[in-house]
Amino acid sequence: MSARRRARRSSPFYIPSAFGLFTPSKDLFLKHIDVFGLLYIIPALLWLHSWISTPTHGLNLWSRSSDANYSWTFPGSFNAALIGFSILWFIFAIIVGLMVQIMLQKSQLDVVSTKKPDIGRAWQTAKKMWRPMIGLYIVMVLIFLAGLILLLIPGLFMIRRYIFAPYVMLEKKCGIKQALEESHQLGLTNTGAVWGLIGVMFLISLVGVLPLIGSLASFVVGALYSIAPALRYEQLKKLV
Repeated sequence: MSARRRARRSSPFYIPSAFGLFTPSKDLFLKHIDVFGLLYIIPALLWLHSWISTPTHGLNLWSRSSDANYSWTFPGSFNAALIGFSILWFIFAIIVGLMVQIMLQKSQLDVVSTKKPDIGRAWQTAKKMWRPMIGLYIVMVLIFLAGLILLLIPGLFMIRRYIFAPYVMLEKKCGIKQALEESHQLGLTNTGAVWGLIGVMFLISLVGVLPLIGSLASFVVGALYSIAPALRYEQLKKLV
């Protein structure tokens, strides 16, 4: 099906707006709160430690704008680790944060494919695939940073290209190159749908800039929206 042709709402090829993903993401998150709630204990601790360790408590743009990202990116854990000024905390935040990230994305894939998420299965996946997944996260961060350093626009295009790479690797058990390439191809099927997703995620992160409750609100809303990338991934696969 052509990416330019808009399907009806009743069609399995229908792509809702990025804002329209909030309700299904929230519903899935709350339906399986026993799994996602447990997995989010670690990101919540990272957020709390980062918030307490930031003297400005809501006025630091970089720290606050990354709060929502604890629910879906590697940089969130890395930022929390740096703020701690502790080698032990740095090691804990990076290693544990990355393992939880893999488990979260595996569980997100399960729920969007109508499987019941399971902590044990997610842990087994993390133990089996932590090396290639961490390698992929590192490559993605380097690509994003290189793009942002060169100019903001290339960095944003890199995010659009490779945002689905972790889901591709988890589902197909493939290598880094294939995961990046297939993520790029998925994004090309409907670039507007991907940009919309990135835009909403950015807006959620901006809430963290607000003083006092902004940081907490950003984290909570980001968690509720965290299944949206996996939902978009499943939708775009139908267009390939």
